[in-house]
Amino acid sequence: MAIILRKLFDYKNEEGSIAVLTLGLFIIAVSLTTLMTDIASIQIAKRSLTQASEAAVVRAVQSLDESIYYQGANSSVVPIDCQMARIRVIQELGLWMQSGIEMLRPELEEIALVDFYCLDNVVKISTTAKAKLPFRLPNSPLINVEIQASVGAQSNRQN
Repeated sequence: MAIILRKLFDYKNEEGSIAVLTLGLFIIAVSLTTLMTDIASIQIAKRSLTQASEAAVVRAVQSLDESIYYQGANSSVVPIDCQMARIRVIQELGLWMQSGIEMLRPELEEIALVDFYCLDNVVKISTTAKAKLPFRLPNSPLINVEIQASVGAQSNRQN
């Protein structure tokens, strides 16, 4: 019994300490890899949301207000039909949601139009979406992250 107690309280005996350090470093490495993967996934989803928003704005800017355009006013501004532009933004975002993995990242879900601004030759929109995280911590309620994008465009006449 004395021999067992002496071995338990012998601080010079470091047998097995390398295994504990290795296990600790492995856990830290896996945790950091998981965190970096989640951050990269959110960044890629944000880029995809921005691309969808840019496509919608470009389509909206192409909505020519013919009644103002053909009045003969010689200006460098190409007027936009704001009502038609809004419809085209909603259509384009809907197409992105239905497109599948060809255009939309699998992390993105529920793209929504939050804000629409249109005046003369300028269109600005704000969109939001939920991005799914590839890894989820145990007992964590964080499954999705909400991301936002704001883009704008204007139409001008080239002389």
